[in-house]
Amino acid sequence: MNLNGLICRAYLGIREVKMVQILRRIPGVKRPAKRLLRVLLPSEPVWVQVRSGMSQGMWMRLNLQDEARLWRGDHEPTLQGALRAAVLPGTVVYDIGAHMGSIALGVARLVGPNGLVVAFEADRRNAEALRDNRDRNHLTGTLRIVSSAVWSYSSNGISFRSGGEKRAHGGVEMDGQRPVLGSGPLIEVPAVTLDDFVAKGGPLPHLVKIDVEGGEYDVLRGGDRLFSTQRPLIAAEVHHKQAANRIGPWLIEHQYSSRWIAPVEKFPCCLFAWPETYKGSVWMWTGGMDQTV
Repeated sequence: MNLNGLICRAYLGIREVKMVQILRRIPGVKRPAKRLLRVLLPSEPVWVQVRSGMSQGMWMRLNLQDEARLWRGDHEPTLQGALRAAVLPGTVVYDIGAHMGSIALGVARLVGPNGLVVAFEADRRNAEALRDNRDRNHLTGTLRIVSSAVWSYSSNGISFRSGGEKRAHGGVEMDGQRPVLGSGPLIEVPAVTLDDFVAKGGPLPHLVKIDVEGGEYDVLRGGDRLFSTQRPLIAAEVHHKQAANRIGPWLIEHQYSSRWIAPVEKFPCCLFAWPETYKGSVWMWTGGMDQTV
């Protein structure tokens, strides 16, 4: 089957995909439903347009058997709502852990020609896919890709656990920290602190989005100077209690107010933080249960 045929097959399967998703919620049906989904959708990556969310209409090359949620565009609704509220034309956004760009593409559209998204992605496979997706959507002027991890110290090479079956699950595996769901091989990647990146000429961000599978505190710690002086907004997905326990005091020390939005199972949860002196309108979308972590 040619590429166009695969794309048509993917689109024609949307009703069936929704049916499979319903079936997967029924006890004892999850595994058969997952196998059915693999039959209905193409087994090779295909170019599709995101169906909803902040990147709606953007082209992404996806393996729909494993990445259908990115195609649907309905993932991370709390984060997407907050970014829509916060990102204005001309904004500079750091997307740390950009994966293949499901968020970065939409944000690049929001910032417009006078803004910039700096997308940090350490996994080489993901960075290559992100570059392809950026170029396909003609966003080379507003979406800059940095093929590096962001960490608490800069290094020419640190250990990074690849994502495995889910490519988004990769993260730094150093100093007792490892990605929560990372199951792929260990690779060596460069790392940079936010402070070093800015010191070397990186544009000053208005907002920093972090999704690094458990290493959120180390990202913040490497940006002490940035957060103390430039005071960007923070939108982070925090993956476990240990990170949350360390981030809380860090926010107080740096005089940031915060809101945590957590699911019933607590983690991963969304953290939105802003300087205590911030006088803008309430920017975080609160479409979820607020819980203290």
